[in-house]
Amino acid sequence: MPGQNRTRDDGVLSLITASGWRNTFSSLQNRNYRWYWLGNLASFAAMQMQIVARGWLVYDMTGSPLALGWVSLAFGIAILVFALYGGVIVDRVEKRNLLIITQAFTGVVTLVIAVLITMDTIRLWHLVIASLASGVILAFNLPGRQAIIPELVERRQIMNAVGLGSGAMNLSRIVAPALAGVLVGVIGIAGVYYIMVTCSVLAVAMLFMIPPLGVPAQSTYTTLTSSLKEGLSYVRRSSILMALLTMAFVPIAFGMPYQMLMPVFAVDVLHVGASGFGYLMAATGVGALVGSLVVASLGEFRHKGLLLLSTSALFGVFLILFASSSYFYLSLFLLLGVGAASAGYLASNNTLLQLNVDDRVRGRVMSMYMMTIGLFPIGVLPAAALAEAVGIPFAVGLGGTILVLFTLAMALLRPGLRKL
Repeated sequence: MPGQNRTRDDGVLSLITASGWRNTFSSLQNRNYRWYWLGNLASFAAMQMQIVARGWLVYDMTGSPLALGWVSLAFGIAILVFALYGGVIVDRVEKRNLLIITQAFTGVVTLVIAVLITMDTIRLWHLVIASLASGVILAFNLPGRQAIIPELVERRQIMNAVGLGSGAMNLSRIVAPALAGVLVGVIGIAGVYYIMVTCSVLAVAMLFMIPPLGVPAQSTYTTLTSSLKEGLSYVRRSSILMALLTMAFVPIAFGMPYQMLMPVFAVDVLHVGASGFGYLMAATGVGALVGSLVVASLGEFRHKGLLLLSTSALFGVFLILFASSSYFYLSLFLLLGVGAASAGYLASNNTLLQLNVDDRVRGRVMSMYMMTIGLFPIGVLPAAALAEAVGIPFAVGLGGTILVLFTLAMALLRPGLRKL
């Protein structure tokens, strides 16, 4: 194949793919991965539209940043409580079928909220319960989405496939938030929710195009608890996995809450309304798409650890700058940097985890990684409370500062990360 050469590395014959933009979309040549990617695109579009629609609905109903925090907290608690058991299930069952079932349940929850809005009976507690249900569903869905990747592509393509998967999410972050922000004023919140239901139906249809991949041969355990203990013990014995999971948890907890608080920036800081809110979210998506495609184009890039640390630090720096801005167009520009850095950090962290874990425990390890999704909304509550007390710019800027200091500490105290 052009751009590739065979080389001997410690007596093991390996295929090294030349990095470059010509290899950026190589995983999409795989039919099953292509359907998986398209399904992800539809699913992520629904998730991104929900961030805009639900965030705007909650803030419109209550006018309180803290209310946004409570809705996010329900989602985060569900992820944290169920994610580890979700990973155990992922290692036991046919992953494609699990994704179909969980995606279908996501569509049902969204439809219920759409009907409540249509009937004008929606209340804040409905959104909290729906957020809790979505968290439970995603505790099983998200580890499955990550663990299925090595079953769809070759090992040498994992970084490319992870980068393209991140690209699907970030492509949806470009179009979906801006579209949702505009549609809120055209067809209303309920209309946006019905579009989200349609996206879930499309995602299920795409997953049905992938043939069943089979149940893992090693999925014979006595109890769920013993399987969970095995996964936790596996991670504890690996200093690399412990460092990578720490690098996953802290930046998500302190960096990502800015997304859930974006309605406050749009209304109280930048004064741009629902459509401006959508454009702010879309700017993050544009930057994140670029960051994801850069990672996908790197192929067998050797300095993944340095990439992880540098993008994590840049994520924090751009957050500090964004929090300091009171100008709409400058904020859009800075969010491009926030999106690119955060996407590069997430994709490199995910890739390093995938490359350093055995197949037999992959679902359980990825479920620990997916627990960071739970920390993201849980981190919103203290950030929202701080924002309500001293202002949103200070709260987000503090999160960025903590992220920069943490990354510097990890670079100094965990030199093994730099060498990955």
